[in-house]
Amino acid sequence: MADLDTVDPPAEPRVWSTPLPREPTAVPLARHEVRARLSDWELRCIAPKAELVVSELVANVIRHGEFPAELRVAWRGRRVRVEVVDASPARPVERARNPTERGGFGLPIVGAVAETWGFMPSPTGKVVWAELPLG
Repeated sequence: MADLDTVDPPAEPRVWSTPLPREPTAVPLARHEVRARLSDWELRCIAPKAELVVSELVANVIRHGEFPAELRVAWRGRRVRVEVVDASPARPVERARNPTERGGFGLPIVGAVAETWGFMPSPTGKVVWAELPLG
């Protein structure tokens, strides 16, 4: 397994995407696919963080987004960027956590794990993204 401080970024960005099904199985499917892609790219060291971020972003799309939806992973330079695209233009909202309610941890978890995250409008909805550094 490569040491992330010494891994050479690809000469050209590596980009991968897949549509997301409109069902709860999308979360484990997305985790599996991200793990496989990062393994192919010899970036297994960041797979646990990437899987956690993907789990939260995909769960949010299932709960609050609109379909069709898509998962994208891109390796550019010293960063891996994970994006979840959906058909809703509504911005993601980090809500105050109520201990008596179930859920509400998604975006705070993404913020704690990723170096940075955000969203941007797209012609068909929005893109919620998070970036993980390679060292």
